[in-house]
Amino acid sequence: MFYNRRMKKLWLLFAICSLLFVSACAQTMETRLDTVRGEFAAGNYDNQKIGDRNLDPLLRGNALFQAGNFAESDAALEDINKRLAGAQSASFFGEVAKALSSQMAGRYKPYFMDGLFISYYQLWDAIALGRMDDARVIINQSYARQQEMSREFASLISDRRNGEPVRGQDGLISQLNEENSHWRVFGDIMNPALMYLAGIYFLNDGDYETARTYLARADGMTPGNEFVRADLNAANARKAPVDVAWIFIESGFAPKLTEWRIDLPVPTGNGPRIVSVAAAKPIALPAPPAIDGARMLADVDAMFMTEFSEYQVNAALRSLASAVSKLALQSVANDQLGPLAGFVAAIYSAISTGAEVRSWVTLPKRIYILRVRKDNSGLIKLFSDGRFIGKIEVGPSGNDLIYIRFLGGDIRPKVMKI
Repeated sequence: MFYNRRMKKLWLLFAICSLLFVSACAQTMETRLDTVRGEFAAGNYDNQKIGDRNLDPLLRGNALFQAGNFAESDAALEDINKRLAGAQSASFFGEVAKALSSQMAGRYKPYFMDGLFISYYQLWDAIALGRMDDARVIINQSYARQQEMSREFASLISDRRNGEPVRGQDGLISQLNEENSHWRVFGDIMNPALMYLAGIYFLNDGDYETARTYLARADGMTPGNEFVRADLNAANARKAPVDVAWIFIESGFAPKLTEWRIDLPVPTGNGPRIVSVAAAKPIALPAPPAIDGARMLADVDAMFMTEFSEYQVNAALRSLASAVSKLALQSVANDQLGPLAGFVAAIYSAISTGAEVRSWVTLPKRIYILRVRKDNSGLIKLFSDGRFIGKIEVGPSGNDLIYIRFLGGDIRPKVMKI
């Protein structure tokens, strides 16, 4: 009797400690990611890593691009780009290991949208460095990824077409080559900003037919955007715009993930048990004020939530499988090795359960486009809600691509002749 009372007290003490430890671990990862995001917002690009072989190149590549180190940015992104297929897929044994231990056990598994943003930033890097042949390779690679995504989201796309059946993988791929109206169903799956940037590249390169293809896709994904439509009309007329500046504006941050968990101590007649279930919950972050006159190109929040929602059912099933397997482990340990072993297994169950809260946290919330006809002043003035926020020196003639990451403070434009 004394032994049982002592064991119950000991179990309760360790259960409380373990739950505090588990909560602290989840908060530690979330805090580290919050720090990365905060340093990025402050323009401190040195501390952009969390110690993950897959996620760190994404964070570092974006930071290096923001700092204007385009060649180093490209190298960092190419590091994960070469391993992307393997990083996105998972072996059977890897998934079993996650189920039996923790969602956080393995390296970061990139989202499909991460692959498109790798292409997006690498395309900017190539244009900034004047590597136009590389730009074409990157665009072709990005289209291959979009085809892969179309296969992955085939059922979702079919639902969005009001139940119209998708004609198999080959049919879905051919759908990507149809006219622009069919692209609306891809609007928050793919990256319209990547489509549009590719179209502008080909338009200024004089490849009007290819430009028309990409601009038609962008137009279909962003209906009502007069800037995209103006460039599509130019491609159809086989005439490049003159003295135009295209300003791509990235605003805010994509959703963060936080851990939601339940730890239930379950007393039984055969020793204590702990049932632990953890899941990631997305939180949308506030957007800074918009820049006057800009039109939205890509809703990254919607892209993220589309992919997250598609796979959260699998994550929930994996978490449930983990809880069941660990409950069985506790019973076996208690029955075959005694109450102390069952107690250790119960504590292990709580400590080893965790949700995947990692994501590419420095991606933007939205991407806007502002298409400006240049004048003799060679200056472009930007306003937000009527308030002057900065100017861009572009020169009075020629076409320019301009990139801005706007987080509500100063603008730091990157101006590239095209």
